[in-house]
Amino acid sequence: MADFFDRPGVNRRFLRVKLDLANKCQLKCVMCHFAHPEFVGNSADMDVELLEKVAAETFPLAHEVVPSSSAEPLMARNLPRVLELCREYEVPRFHFSTNGLSLNDRIIDKVLETGMTEMTFSIDTHVKETFEEIRTPAPFDKTIANLDRMIRRKREFGSGKPKIYVTAVLMRKNIEEMPDFIRFMKDHGVDALNFVHMGVIGGLGIENETLLKHPTIANATLEEMRRVADEIGIEATMPGPIPEHLGDAVDGSDAPQAHESEGTALIPEGATMSSEEVAEFLNRKNREFNLAVGEKRRHTRPCYFPWFYIHINPDGTVFPCGCWFEFTTFGDFKTQTFKEIWTGENYRELRKQLTSLAFRPVCANCSVANMGRPDVLASFSHRGKVHKDRLDTKMAKTVDKAAR
Repeated sequence: MADFFDRPGVNRRFLRVKLDLANKCQLKCVMCHFAHPEFVGNSADMDVELLEKVAAETFPLAHEVVPSSSAEPLMARNLPRVLELCREYEVPRFHFSTNGLSLNDRIIDKVLETGMTEMTFSIDTHVKETFEEIRTPAPFDKTIANLDRMIRRKREFGSGKPKIYVTAVLMRKNIEEMPDFIRFMKDHGVDALNFVHMGVIGGLGIENETLLKHPTIANATLEEMRRVADEIGIEATMPGPIPEHLGDAVDGSDAPQAHESEGTALIPEGATMSSEEVAEFLNRKNREFNLAVGEKRRHTRPCYFPWFYIHINPDGTVFPCGCWFEFTTFGDFKTQTFKEIWTGENYRELRKQLTSLAFRPVCANCSVANMGRPDVLASFSHRGKVHKDRLDTKMAKTVDKAAR
């Protein structure tokens, strides 16, 4: 890869690599696609040969590798090997998110041995009944015991790594428990917390759980959460307040698509790419997702993922981001090199669309945006709306052309 990217002015480690090693999870959380009645799982598990190829072609270019995205990484048989490869290729930052249920000494030892930089547990509340209602059928006591186990082993090992994060998905069911949740996690030795809004997936019956419909309670609690986090001294990242009027605007079963709403999920109505509001939002999102983009006073594109990020599925196929619910693939590591994928027609077409603000539906209704942009209804739309077979004729032609 040296001849491809070793050019003056090019950041050698410009890439954020995210990959699912398997397509499995033990849980059917109320907000997750694994719980969808039409979801069909598969036994895909990235084999060592494919993993070694992916690592050889992308890890030398990566400033960050995340071997988890939409599935449970502890269920992947080659998770220990990917951690070793991150160390071998001297990736500066590598980590994964987990529900923690399958954590064992073998994985803990490998995490500590390889110097993995962070580890994130997905835990949505400290209240046993609420937790088990959300993360079905996870036993609360085992989850917390494994969190404590990781923290204890880290201390025994005498290392500052990995930094232990906990991420909670905010919804009506748990929002009022969050101030005490912050105190609970501080008492257990967690280093940092991350809070994100729940995205609505159609068919799960969770429409009333979105805090978009409960802005008054959400905003008051978010303010209290910030006060508590500052008071007890724990790092906490959380979304901004929801405009109060949106609670009245969303009275159906689903938030509108972008063309039915005001603005897109990334750019609200009346804003321009040069506006301070959009610049602040995009700078924050780039920091949140650790994209290799510097702070900008003016942006020329509404999303930087196709220039700095690649998502790789267990079978070697590629998505341009982790919320690509259009499900068109942008390449295949089984038959292509990284260079062929990265400079191929699919990526070029998407980059062109974003720089010209000609959004395809999956981008206009970006579900990532709701994690930080709750002022745009489109970002809370059902993901099912942007499946390829439901695109309008013009966009379908564009996608089909790029896919060939």
